[in-house]
Amino acid sequence: MKNSIRITGGNLKGKKIPFDFKSSLRPTSSKLREVLFNWLQFEMQDNQCLDLFAGTGALGFEAISRGAKKTVFIESNKKNFLMLKKSILKLNLKNQSLLLFKDCFSWIKENDLSNFDLIFLDPPFNNNYEKKILELLNNSQNLKSSCKIYLEFSKFTDVDIPDSFSVFKEKNVGDVKAYLLKYDN
Repeated sequence: MKNSIRITGGNLKGKKIPFDFKSSLRPTSSKLREVLFNWLQFEMQDNQCLDLFAGTGALGFEAISRGAKKTVFIESNKKNFLMLKKSILKLNLKNQSLLLFKDCFSWIKENDLSNFDLIFLDPPFNNNYEKKILELLNNSQNLKSSCKIYLEFSKFTDVDIPDSFSVFKEKNVGDVKAYLLKYDN
């Protein structure tokens, strides 16, 4: 059974992103995407974005729709990866997207992050991935000083934010909590 979510703003507003409802995907709600991009509305132009745990790609596609120059999508689930590949072609975003079939934990260790203005972190809930990925980012030594990180997690989870990040904005929607973090290096 395929479902879809819609891009909420920008030049791709209203376009559909398909996803498999039976998978473990939990796409970011349109309400939370609206909140996030309202926070960032004057900062998106020409941004380089990194969508870790890309899933449907909703966050990265939304960023491109609202003026980001490029999004690198990292996805380790084969089914989600193939669906993302189709979405990139359907939305005609091949030149603004780089899709990698990788584990984001190892990818971060192996790659330079200094080009990214915005990093999306929406990992599967209840796996303690938030702590692990924030520690990796904190230890990477090559984050851009102006980098912002969007983190989405279950409001029932306690997430320790490393000292090098500060919570710039936060919002609760249902059982989901969202932070916009600033890198304070």
